[in-house]
Amino acid sequence: MILVVDDNRSAAQALAKILNRQGHDAQAYFDGASACERLSEGDVTWVFSDLKMEPMDGLELLRIARGLEQPPQVVLMTGFGSVDIAVTAMQEGARDFLTKPVSPSTVLELLQPPEQTEYSQPVLLGEAPATQALRIQVEALAGVDSTVLVIGEPGSGRAALARSLHNQGRIVTLTHPDRVPKDLSGVSTLLLPSVDLLSPQAHQSLNQILDALAPSGGPRVLASAEEDWSQKAARNPASQQLYYRLAVLVLRVPPLRQRMQDLPTLVSALAQARAQQLGRSTPVASAGELQALDQHDWPGNLRELQAVVERAVVFGSFQSPAQAPGSQSMTLGEGFSLAQHLEDTERAVLLQGIQQAKGDRQFLGELLGVERNTLRYKLKKFGLLDRVS
Repeated sequence: MILVVDDNRSAAQALAKILNRQGHDAQAYFDGASACERLSEGDVTWVFSDLKMEPMDGLELLRIARGLEQPPQVVLMTGFGSVDIAVTAMQEGARDFLTKPVSPSTVLELLQPPEQTEYSQPVLLGEAPATQALRIQVEALAGVDSTVLVIGEPGSGRAALARSLHNQGRIVTLTHPDRVPKDLSGVSTLLLPSVDLLSPQAHQSLNQILDALAPSGGPRVLASAEEDWSQKAARNPASQQLYYRLAVLVLRVPPLRQRMQDLPTLVSALAQARAQQLGRSTPVASAGELQALDQHDWPGNLRELQAVVERAVVFGSFQSPAQAPGSQSMTLGEGFSLAQHLEDTERAVLLQGIQQAKGDRQFLGELLGVERNTLRYKLKKFGLLDRVS
């Protein structure tokens, strides 16, 4: 049983009606006291409650619900969201804290088991206008087999979103045209991550590969690239040809700084998921920690936030986000070694390149602009040879 509690009768009835149409068993209640009476009868698994109600508000209802022998999951909803209220709700045991107007798709997503969650990608979680706009576009792609190009800043989740558009069948990830399998029969989706980082020569090869696949229909193509690829591609005919071939349906993933409203939801969801994977308790960000995260510019986008959450799960607190590679302040003086500093920077760049190239040595060399033998020397020097193939 799902309880929808809101003193706005039309809002409560509308959400309960949508949930029932989707196969759930939902009832609408218009005050906290009557909802508590229903809770005492048992068999309630979820409560979606408005925060601002009289005389019993959503927080009091949350405390009563979480005190039951078999407590339901409680989601609070309000049109007057703030970091302090969100933190209090999470500390009291709320599953989530949503800012009104709440879309039915968000509620339905929360009700799905984790392995069946439609919006399992962090880039689709939240209620910021930019997030909602992207989610509407993704929903429109249901049942469509068109070519899709996902653009966005590095670390924004564009490649993961592109992969999530794959519906069924066999998917092949192609990081470089030299790595294309000899037999693509039975392949339903061809994924081209960070396609903009390939050389014009590689773009020409990809055009030829896609030309050869076209007569037989071929697999669906999903690709990801940076936002400015259209301008960069215009400098080379082969790159421009590939861009227009892939930019059939274009999804733009917003950077994290354009969806800061989603930060509490993202922090909670990422921490919960990672803690479960590691078998650790889920850390809860304090008001001060959330405020510090909110003031950060997030140049590394979701990838940077995931690193912050990882540290919180391991160490128990949300530390300040790390500065971008190469931007660390230095103290020149006794003990400083320029040679050591340059080596540390070089190793950090190699590690970042390996991650971006997904361990593909040839792609890594092209990313770094390093000749094969030189690259091998540097990888061996820093003990990184076993991380590429």
